This record gives sequence, structure tokens and C-alpha cells, in this order.
Amino acid sequence: MNNIELQSWIGTYKIMDRTLEGFWVAFNNYLKECPEEVSLFFDELNLEDIKPSIDTIEYKTIFHPDYQIVDSYYSQRVISTLDIYYKNNRIGYYSMFFYTDGECFDDSLVTEWTGWFITLKLEALIDLQQEIKNELVKNKIKKDEIEKIYNLIDKQISKIKSQIHN
Repeated sequence: MNNIELQSWIGTYKIMDRTLEGFWVAFNNYLKECPEEVSLFFDELNLEDIKPSIDTIEYKTIFHPDYQIVDSYYSQRVISTLDIYYKNNRIGYYSMFFYTDGECFDDSLVTEWTGWFITLKLEALIDLQQEIKNELVKNKIKKDEIEKIYNLIDKQISKIKSQIHN
């Protein structure tokens, strides 16, 4: 498939629209399935601040040395990839995989905020905050002491979250 054929193919199968639609389905599923990960980074996630942007649409011929079949239906594919931005920061990407007849056979959503070093700090503070709550329940720490510590940790959590979004 040359560039002109690929451009025509993209229009015929509405690849850009389908990729954007697929992204929103995958992203909303992610929000439902991983709320603890999402809440780690966002006090309130505003979906209007999520901006997907088509990055590449590429045609690939897959060659598997065991089969040595290059012209089969399954060896020809197109991959559409978009970048995901939150408040102008790239937070991941989404890819959709198509056979040349336009059938989508797979997709992939990758978030990239979990690899950040700052994430480790945030997780540690949240864990510490929970441990302090548990100690309060067990009455091992006085309430006025715990409130001071809890407020300090809460300030640090907010500070880290603001660094993530700026």
C-alpha cells in the first residue's frame, strides 16, 4: 500500500474517527476499572482537559520467520496511534490495529504517569496517611497530634499533584 492508497484507505474506513471513538471507550473503561490509579494523580479529573491527538497512521507488513508468509491477510495491517494530553502534558497514547479490510482486531491504551519518580513519593505519602488513620483508630496517637501530621501530609500530596499537572 503506497501513501496515496493509504490516504484513501484511511478515508474509506474512517480510521481517524474510529480511533478517536475507540480511545474514549478505552479511556472511560480505564477510569472505571482503575479508579485508585486515577485518584492517585487527580483530585478531580476534568475530561474536558483530556485532549487526544492523532500522531501516526502507518501501514505495516509483518514478516514471521517461522511461517515466511508476507502476503497473507494477517500480515498486512495498519496501526493508528494518538497521543493523550492532559492540560498540555502528554500522559500516554492509544493505538488501534486494523487489517487491510478495515476490521479492527486490537487496541491498546498506555498511560505513562505511573512511571514517574514523583508517583513513588505520592504513593508513599498516601500510604503513610492511611497508616496514621489506622493508628488513630487504635488510639495509639492522640487526635490533635494526628491532625497536625495529617494536614502536613495532605499539603505535600496537594503539592505533588500540582507538580504533576503543571
